[in-house]
Amino acid sequence: MSGPNTERQVVLIHGEVCMNLTCLTVELVEKLHTAFKKEKPVASFVEQLQAATLPGLVEYGCLRFAFPNQFPPVPRTVADSRLGKGLSDVRSELGIRQDGPQRGPVKSLQPSPVEFYVLENEADADSTEWNNFCHRFELGAKRSGFSDKTAINLQFALHEMASNAVIHSDATTAALIGYEIRSGNALFSVVDVGIGVLASLKTSEAYQNLSRPVDAIQQAMRPGVSRLGRGGLGFAQVFKAVTNDWGELRFRSGNGCIEMDGTGLDHSFDDVKRSYPPALPGFQVSMCCRTESPASNETVF
Repeated sequence: MSGPNTERQVVLIHGEVCMNLTCLTVELVEKLHTAFKKEKPVASFVEQLQAATLPGLVEYGCLRFAFPNQFPPVPRTVADSRLGKGLSDVRSELGIRQDGPQRGPVKSLQPSPVEFYVLENEADADSTEWNNFCHRFELGAKRSGFSDKTAINLQFALHEMASNAVIHSDATTAALIGYEIRSGNALFSVVDVGIGVLASLKTSEAYQNLSRPVDAIQQAMRPGVSRLGRGGLGFAQVFKAVTNDWGELRFRSGNGCIEMDGTGLDHSFDDVKRSYPPALPGFQVSMCCRTESPASNETVF
């Protein structure tokens, strides 16, 4: 392992360069997954983790779900962090704590810096508890420096992506939703381990021509696209939330991933970064907005 420079650690995982080895980012989750597929040991790298991003933490939970007993739990340093403690508050097969009682209703409307919610089904998506969770995220975004309009759009975006998970995923495991609020920064992730975007769209005759998850994700981003033939998957509200707020989006399903910058988004949906990570079940969505332009080396995913 090479030593740290002044800002980031650069190391090799089985011959591949990985930035920020001690922080569990989505990049590191993908590299651990790739190493595992090549039958390389990964436990020692997980043991060295000192921190995690919100998207990295929940995508690692999806990875552990997909390969039971093949990936170790996050180490105590991560579990005891603010994100780790927040995730441990809820019981989720995609989280840190997978047994014990589910958290009772949170009655306060005061936002937390970090909060997670386990969304069971469509009925739960209409519950007062879920709506209060979304309201706390909106209020937290306002307090972190976003305008009322942007905060409302962020809350709508989280709500739409979570509703999409329970309506379209056909998952037997509850979706996991988390948000993180910092000064000038609002981030959320919605993850499920259902059938994925490709299989969902292909239940409609209109999308039988699709054959790759990455193409299905890009198709689903367009207005009105849905296996139900109406309404779409709520992506328009997501795009509206990130426009002109230094937003970043990440959509992952199967072995496809699309990332895009929301600044100046023209809704052509063609200016995206496509990649092909090892396949995970379901659909994983993360979105970040900022009140100021981020530093070039900033990692939120």
